[in-house]
Amino acid sequence: MKSNLHAAIPEEVTRFTQLPNGQGHNAVWDFVLSPDNRFYISVCGENEKPLTALLYEYYPKTGEIRLIFDVAKVWIVDSQQMPPSKIHTSIDFLPDGRLIMATHNTAPAPGHKQWMYEQHYEDPWEGYPGSILMIVNPDTNEVQVRGIPVPRESMYGGMLGNDPRYYYFLGYMRGHFYRLDLETNEVKDYGKVSEFSSCRLVKDDKGRFYGSSYTGGIWRYDPERDEIEDLKTRFISPNGNKHRRQFIFALNTPRGSLLMIDNMDGEVIELHPETLEATRHGYIHLRDHPPLNPCGIGGLAADENFVIYYGLKMQDEYSPIRLVRWDVLNGGEPENLGLVTPGGKDSQYICEMIFDRDGILHMVDVCGEFSPYVLAVDVKRLQPPGADAKTAQIRPYYEPDYNGVGSPAFMHIRAETTRTLPLHQHLDWKDTAVKHVRAMYGTVYSVAGKERIYLVESDYTSGDPAASCVVYEAGAPVSCIDVGDERVAALTTDGRIVLIDLCSRAVGTAIAVPADTELARLHFELDDGRLVASDREGAVYLCDPSSGSFRSLDHIRLETSDAVLVKLDANRVLLSANYDEMRIYDIAVMRAETLPIRVPSIRGRAFNAAITGGAVLGDGTVVAGTYDGLLFTLTPDLRRTTVYGRLYSAGLLRNFTKVSQEEVFGVYGGERDAGHVFSFSRDRGFVDLGRPRVIKDNSELRNVDTEWASIHYISALAYAQEDDWLCVASGEGYGCIVRYKGVAFPY
Repeated sequence: MKSNLHAAIPEEVTRFTQLPNGQGHNAVWDFVLSPDNRFYISVCGENEKPLTALLYEYYPKTGEIRLIFDVAKVWIVDSQQMPPSKIHTSIDFLPDGRLIMATHNTAPAPGHKQWMYEQHYEDPWEGYPGSILMIVNPDTNEVQVRGIPVPRESMYGGMLGNDPRYYYFLGYMRGHFYRLDLETNEVKDYGKVSEFSSCRLVKDDKGRFYGSSYTGGIWRYDPERDEIEDLKTRFISPNGNKHRRQFIFALNTPRGSLLMIDNMDGEVIELHPETLEATRHGYIHLRDHPPLNPCGIGGLAADENFVIYYGLKMQDEYSPIRLVRWDVLNGGEPENLGLVTPGGKDSQYICEMIFDRDGILHMVDVCGEFSPYVLAVDVKRLQPPGADAKTAQIRPYYEPDYNGVGSPAFMHIRAETTRTLPLHQHLDWKDTAVKHVRAMYGTVYSVAGKERIYLVESDYTSGDPAASCVVYEAGAPVSCIDVGDERVAALTTDGRIVLIDLCSRAVGTAIAVPADTELARLHFELDDGRLVASDREGAVYLCDPSSGSFRSLDHIRLETSDAVLVKLDANRVLLSANYDEMRIYDIAVMRAETLPIRVPSIRGRAFNAAITGGAVLGDGTVVAGTYDGLLFTLTPDLRRTTVYGRLYSAGLLRNFTKVSQEEVFGVYGGERDAGHVFSFSRDRGFVDLGRPRVIKDNSELRNVDTEWASIHYISALAYAQEDDWLCVASGEGYGCIVRYKGVAFPY
């Protein structure tokens, strides 16, 4: 029997409640039922208007609502900054009945043309200061603001542990998983668990947390072990679509398992926590109406018999979201119950749905022409509509395009070809933070590992490694440099320098660092094969791999841990010294010369003028960058500097990589910055090439057949001049490498 796809849910089994939208609030992203049977609902602003979130109590028997608080009344919102526009999937319940929740942001500041959270990430005036954590007494409306747990980060989903001292949450911008100790205010960062912005958490019967990455990889956090593990299970698109595949809804089943569904395609996975077996029940679409395009799920709830209900959003043609029923655990099939169009008010999406104790299903509509509203449905009186059911009167609505700035707001690195190598899909997450990357002979070699050294090989386009192996067992890489034509030298955590032969995938030489020397960085190889290194105190050493000897150099010291030595020729190096002094050091005679010119600095901040990267162009011009982000050139005679400015208000310039005799690429930003790749040449000057992001919501990247990526902390660059491929590596766990053929310049 074919489903009647044109019928609406009958009006006589529903009740419509309009939620306040007079100021432009058009969404709800938290709708929850407390242990004492009270409903709470957050009304939010989405995208186009500078609004702050509101929290209401909702009374299911009457549909009435009561305002508890407006975030604008409890938190000082600077009119130039992005406001806390949402409370998003973060409401939970403390043992004493109070609510805990956090704000989130997807709305612009009043002066912005659109919401640009990444573009303004480091801007102190127009950016987002960070989400605030609040504890709310629903009986007195008292709001206790606990502050901003992670500066600049937007909290995107949160949940209390079984131990209510701890509140766990996810970060939108960085994709990290965090824990806040409510007694000590200590925040623990567990690292990256998603490319970015995955919001849903769920707990099993033993209090273990489950979440997923943006590309559908499911992970678990066990509070007793205090560790995250990759469950090696991921949501699979039936057509190989590269869209949002993160887990978005879950239910605890009567048999102790978790029923989890991903955002697009809607695969239903039943995960058994004790065995970690995954039972795949299929997809949410109607069996007699398979979709051509990915279909979305909106809301998920189960009745007393654990028959599940959810919203189904089809993308093949215009259609409001429809309500679907599925007796999934008993082998049933999805049943169409009708379109959600109360009184002709088409629903574009259902954010959440909850059954009350009387068996009435309450669904919250968002992001439509009439949003937000609650539709209460007596599903016991609802059956799949037959051929004679009344046809819904549909007036198509398409959400306006709020991208008022358009493509000039895009931040990704533009290139002829872009391909992601998702290391997190092939290695343990802890081993995917890349320390070094090298490109040659059509192959990308990456050095990584937390406890040992992994060497991973790939070509320039594949999403899978060609090979991956451990080349050193006794320690992990700390610092790496290219050595010769086919080797990499790695300083290791066990106090050695190992030389890795890339083609044979083996360590050829392992040199023991003297016991009284704690090296921190390898800088470069001299023409005679000796290696230049420095320790934590800034002392500089020569290491001869052929003999294993170490020698400390006199009259040279690096002033900061981020400072580097720039190799000028066979014996001379450039470095910064005290404050903004600049020196030339001759390794052969161990003599330093202070130059009559200074490292460019910001007035009053010469203490941040350390040289953190540099390279020498073909004509002898030195191009270098500082900890404060200033880029400058030094004439071949070392007598005159030209300053080219800085990219942002903070962030060092580093990882200078020669593209040709006239051009270098480099990295802007440290571990807390949103890293960019830049270029410098005489012709173009200082150019921001963009961020290593492969985000399919971007119209320019939507149809690129590769995985998503969002590298926040860039650890390494490699460039293959013969093939014109640029490789950008992630320095965080859950790492990846993005490869670019023919990088394009934005201007």
